[in-house]
Formats: sequence, C-alpha cells, structure tokens
Amino acid sequence: MNVPPPRFVVLGGPVPDLLRADLLGDVELFEGGELVDPTTDGVLVHAHADIFPALRRFRDGGGRLPIYGLAEGRVATADRIRWIREGADDLLDVATAAAALRRKIRSDSWRPSSADPNLVPLSTSGRVDRWLVAMDRYLPVRDSIVAVLGHDGRARYLDAAFLRDQLVRASDLDGSPDVFGQRRGADRLPLDWSVQVLSPVEQRAQLLNIGAEGVSIALPAPPSQGDLLRVAVEGAAVAGVIDLEVRWQRRASRDRWHAGALAVACTITRTP
Repeated sequence: MNVPPPRFVVLGGPVPDLLRADLLGDVELFEGGELVDPTTDGVLVHAHADIFPALRRFRDGGGRLPIYGLAEGRVATADRIRWIREGADDLLDVATAAAALRRKIRSDSWRPSSADPNLVPLSTSGRVDRWLVAMDRYLPVRDSIVAVLGHDGRARYLDAAFLRDQLVRASDLDGSPDVFGQRRGADRLPLDWSVQVLSPVEQRAQLLNIGAEGVSIALPAPPSQGDLLRVAVEGAAVAGVIDLEVRWQRRASRDRWHAGALAVACTITRTP
C-alpha cells in the first residue's frame, strides 16, 4: 500500500519557499488556512515567544501531534531547551529543518495520521540503511575480482551474476526455502525513496528498487546511456553517496523517466 506523504501545517507565518522545495516528495507543507481537510501529521510554528501559552494548552489538553519551532539562523541550545520544556518537539533552523524532518519521518517510530491503522509499520529506512552499508563493503570486493578478470572483466562478472540469479529462479518451488537467503526484486516490498542527484544536474529523484549491482531510479529528466549520476541517499541512521552508471532508460510519463543504473562507487557520509 502506498502511504501519502505526511502533511504539516505551518502556523505564525508563511510556508518558507526553500523549505517547501527541500521537502518536495517527502512532506507536504500547508499554511494554516490552506487545508480543506484539517487532518495533519505535524505542526511547524514560526518562532515567536507568544506561542508558548498555546503550546502548553495543547499539550495539557492531550495533544500529541509533533510540533517544531522554525527559527531564522543558528539555534542556541538554551532556546531549544526552552521550546522543548514548553511542549515543542524541537526548535529548528529553517535552513536545516528539511534534513531534521526527513530523519524524523524516516524513523521506525513514525506513522502519519493518514496511514492505514491496520498497517504494520515497515522499516523502509532501515532497509535503505542496510543496503548502503552492504554496498559500501561489496563494491571494493567486486572491483578486486573484476580487476583479476582482465579485459571486459566487469561485463563478464555481471553476466555470471545475472545467469546465477536466473538459475536460482529456475530452481525455486513454491513454498521451498531459498538456501542462500536471497531476496530478489520480485519478492521485495515496493520502494519509493526520495534521493538527491548531485551531478551532472542537481534534481530530486526516487529510488524504485535497490539490488546487489545497482538500482532502478525515477528521474524528472531523461538520462543517457552511459551517464554517471552521483546520488546522495539518506536513510534513517546512515547516509551515503552512490555513483551510478546508467544502463537503460524509458519514459514513464510526461515528466518522469525510469532508468536502470549500475552502482560503481559508494561513500558512506553518515553512520550512527
């Protein structure tokens, strides 16, 4: 089931344009009077001291929605502590609020109010974390094997990996265990994970599937075969930069292209 992006209402001022752009695809932001359906998953409040009585009344009345203050410029520790004591979840600098909110909604404990209450939360962010760590370990080993294989070593290695996967698929029987614990693309839960393409053109994109050798990715502009995409991927606790070599692409809609890309390098930029 696809769960819509969480919705946060912004109070005490307009929705900051840069914050809306940074959270595109991950969080929908609305000004106080914009929502026809008043259901929201959280509140952002422009940092004014006169909001504290309302915060206290909200918490004292049993309100449990996450509430974050938005401040212009660097946030002092004493100010954060004051906001938290008054009932907010945190006080954020507008310039860095997108990253903080994205980490929050990708945590295992997050569940938007719009989600199906019967749906067991699944740790997609944990899956991305594990994949980044495993890819960081795997690619150097693959490169060392490819180097030994000599001319066309990478192509020969990938052919062998593909044929082995076909052999495992052909030997499967319904209900029988997979001896090596593999989970292939068709067995995985759907993935629609927002990432940032850093080069050759900065743009938001979506990971549609992740695997041992690469990814499928949705882009707003068509890539060319052979293009090298540098993509920043952020999970809940782990972040990394992946270099991807485009192998195929097709148009999915007017402003959306799907591409298959081989992972050629991985650098972990944040760990727990």
